Amino acid sequence: MDIKVVSKATSRSGADLTCHFLRNGKGFHAAASSVDKAAIASGKGMFVGASDGGVVLCPVVNVLGASLYPDEALRTAGGRTVLHAVQNGGSHLIWELDGELEENDFRLLIEGAMFADYEFTSYRSNSKPTNLKITVVAGNRMAAFKKVLERCRGVFNGVNLARNVVNTPASDMVPLQLAEVAKGVCKRHGLKFASLSKAQLTKGGYTGITAVGQGSVNDCVLFSMSYIPKKKARGSKPLCLVGKGVTFDTGGISIKPWDGMWDMKGDMGGSAAVIGAMEAIASLQLPIEVHAVVGAAENMPDGNSYRPGDVIRYKNGRTVEVHSTDAEGRLVLADALIYAQQTLKQTRIIEFSTLTGACVRALGNQYIGMMSQNEEFKYEIRKASATSGECVWELPLHPEYRLLLKSDTADMKNVGGPLAGAQTAGWFLHEFINPGTTYAHMDIAGVFLARKEKYWRGTGASGAGVRLAVELASL
Repeated sequence: MDIKVVSKATSRSGADLTCHFLRNGKGFHAAASSVDKAAIASGKGMFVGASDGGVVLCPVVNVLGASLYPDEALRTAGGRTVLHAVQNGGSHLIWELDGELEENDFRLLIEGAMFADYEFTSYRSNSKPTNLKITVVAGNRMAAFKKVLERCRGVFNGVNLARNVVNTPASDMVPLQLAEVAKGVCKRHGLKFASLSKAQLTKGGYTGITAVGQGSVNDCVLFSMSYIPKKKARGSKPLCLVGKGVTFDTGGISIKPWDGMWDMKGDMGGSAAVIGAMEAIASLQLPIEVHAVVGAAENMPDGNSYRPGDVIRYKNGRTVEVHSTDAEGRLVLADALIYAQQTLKQTRIIEFSTLTGACVRALGNQYIGMMSQNEEFKYEIRKASATSGECVWELPLHPEYRLLLKSDTADMKNVGGPLAGAQTAGWFLHEFINPGTTYAHMDIAGVFLARKEKYWRGTGASGAGVRLAVELASL
């Protein structure tokens, strides 16, 4: 999508769609009061639901009956203009925003438009690009809005990369191909890339990832990406992003039901988030050192698969009894966390993973489940959440949850039973965190897929985690 910011409107053709935004009776452009109120009275406006009375777009004709936070209402407003244009054959939108509009509100409108512009068409035989254009009439805010637009472009380079990776069929995104995507990001931006092959992982004692991957014909791999800025911000602390990269999850011997298993091509949504975040961070040239670690494997049932009852002895000495081969993500992530701490010497880690159905049942499709034992880090993540629009909700790590992981055979088992499933998974991962390491586990299982509402053009990956990680790196 081509977006251009100008100070004054130019000549228009009959194919142009002029968009006026009105919120609480106040317009974002100079002529809002007379033009938009007449449109509302004639029924030619569009209400995008919000508790404060809604956002009105003219001349878009539609009603979205949803209750939204104010920020999300603005994103939805921007996105719905794009959806309206696509659905009605429009090719050029003119947003008149030369009134009293804050830069942050403009950012939200642009984010919604960028979300709505995305469509995954790589596997459609008759797809045609929309080639939509948006001209933003900004008045004396032109220079400021241009800066906002450039940052949004950088962020959405990463968001869209993550969406493409998750949406790609698992047959075309096996672990080694996922590593190639990350390697391409590193090559494009001059980042350092390193990887461990299946043989190297076996020799190095990374037993969790190799156990999960041993039932597949596609080799597992662990890789890292390192971004070192030319100039670091004073006082900045290195940040490490860790992602779960299970490129397809059948459940292994503890096989999943068939219905919905096709979505398990997205069980590497955490790895897509960190790869996309590294793309955005490098594009924006943020002044902070950032590393990313991904453990990638395919969990398949086979004569060579790991089994319930097996005991895995990790590189750090911890032993884990396998009770379910479908709780594989935490086994892979344990090795990624060990690598991040022992090899990369990272002490400030945020990890993203599509880890538990329990988190989805607890928080629905609106929140990322956050689990951490560091109050300062949780505050920073909440701050990044508020700016990015990716909602987080803290789930407790009560000490007694650890008892649910007790094993009669090993140090612990990999599942804790039917209760507090998200939290016991979080506790499991905390068992692999060294003293002195700041760590947060982010369960994105409920948010990694779009639900075809608000600003989404269709279902598929949402790019969850990218914006949050970028904002955290920007604090």
